[in-house]
Amino acid sequence: MTELNNQVNKDEDESQKVPGQEDTLGSLLKSAREQKGITIEDAATRLHLRPCIVADIEADCFSNIDSSTYVRGYVKNYARILDVDKEAINACLARQVPKVTEPAMQSFSRKTSRQATDSRLMLVTYLIGFLLLALLVVWWLQKPSVVSDVDFSKPTAEEVQQAREFESRQAQMEQQDASQQPVDVLPDNEPGASAAANPVLENESDTESAETDTDSAENNTSGAIAGVEAAELEPVTDPAQASVGIELNGDCWIKLTDANGKTLIDGLRSPGQSINVQGKAPFKLVLGAPQTVSLTFNGQAVSLADFPNGRVARLTLPQA
Repeated sequence: MTELNNQVNKDEDESQKVPGQEDTLGSLLKSAREQKGITIEDAATRLHLRPCIVADIEADCFSNIDSSTYVRGYVKNYARILDVDKEAINACLARQVPKVTEPAMQSFSRKTSRQATDSRLMLVTYLIGFLLLALLVVWWLQKPSVVSDVDFSKPTAEEVQQAREFESRQAQMEQQDASQQPVDVLPDNEPGASAAANPVLENESDTESAETDTDSAENNTSGAIAGVEAAELEPVTDPAQASVGIELNGDCWIKLTDANGKTLIDGLRSPGQSINVQGKAPFKLVLGAPQTVSLTFNGQAVSLADFPNGRVARLTLPQA
């Protein structure tokens, strides 16, 4: 208590007015308190403050108070208790404790800056997410499809190999059958035999008649030889020859072999092509895309409706 009284006395000595010196918050409040006979402890009790805070206010020392807002509040409450002129207090506050709005503006600015930064981060995050989603969609669309890449118009390698093996076995069997069939040997139409067949001259004494008959026989023999040579020069028509006609309205792999195992067609054909081949029947025909083919055999249409689309068709012409 002694130290507090000494501090009060010291403040009272320092607060004595100097001629020409302006009033301060501390001097106004201290003078009013002394006039009312109120101690610093009583004033602190009424203000719900510590006595040292009240002493700092009367000493115009506001550094121990956290904020200028608190200082203005304490001073106004203290002035209201002591009935000090408000205008004088406000004038001193404006001079000694001006309103500081910069911290609030700085706080708002920091908040705005933080919000702007957060907004930019969110925007970048959304952009990255959108790009990832777009890349996923592009990858999905460009992913190769096993089903879509299958070309049913062309036979698979396995089917081609099976067809070739089947045709090879078929050709071997046909060759074996042909070698086992008996060969017809035509009798030789020799001039000597023809001459020997002429009737024997009955009248040996008639020399002229014999010579005439001999000349006639020689003429007949020459005519027979000429007839044989003419027969050999004439073309022989094979009744087993047949024709196969193919018209395409799409790409199709075709292989056609005749009864002798000769390959007449082998390879991919384009739409719009018309093919007509001849050979010895029966024919072995393999079609990669039967739905694209119009087929005729000896001018007669052959139906391919029984063969499903997208499957290789194998058939024999003429059909049984």
